[in-house]
Order: sequence, then structure tokens, then C-alpha cells
Amino acid sequence: MMRKPLVAGMATALTLGIAASPAAAKKQYTYTAVIDCGSGPVEVLSTDDLFAPLFDPATGRKYQPLAWSVVFDGQTIEAARKAKLPKHAVECSYDDGMAAGTVTVKKA
Repeated sequence: MMRKPLVAGMATALTLGIAASPAAAKKQYTYTAVIDCGSGPVEVLSTDDLFAPLFDPATGRKYQPLAWSVVFDGQTIEAARKAKLPKHAVECSYDDGMAAGTVTVKKA
């Protein structure tokens, strides 16, 4: 008799854990930026991690940064994930209101 409530309680706990996991896995975006890779400006969300994907909430598309060359607070920041960029990379303008310059992203 005790087994049924235990099984029901475990099922409820598992269901709540599964439902909560996608919410916990969502990134906390810090900045809203505008990038232009040649086909017009796109508003994206980004984090403090330079190489985390830039997310376009309108389409769900992610842009994977490979290299940066931006000016922030009077300082030039240049960073690249690898010394040699892949041939399927595209340079985009980037502006989040505080940093401006270019970001090179992996072409989809």
C-alpha cells in the first residue's frame, strides 16, 4: 500500500525536475547589440563571454564568434579563437552601445 504514494511522489518529482531543467539551462544575456554581416542589421543578444554565441531572438539563429576587433572605453580589444580563421567565416560590424568594431562569425 505504501508503494503507490512513493511511486507517485517520485514521478511528480521527476516531472518537475525535467520541466525546470530547460529554464535553468537558459543563458543570461547581458547585452543587446546590432551586427551587420552584409544583409542588413540584426539585433542580437550576447553575454560577457566573447566566444559565446550571439543570439537573434527574432529568428532563433545563433552566430558563433571566431574573432573580435572592437574598441571599448578607448581601448582596442582584439581576440581570436584560433590563429587561422576557417574559409567559411564572415566579418560583421558590431555595436552594443559600449563596444563597437567587428566580429568575425562562422557562416551558417
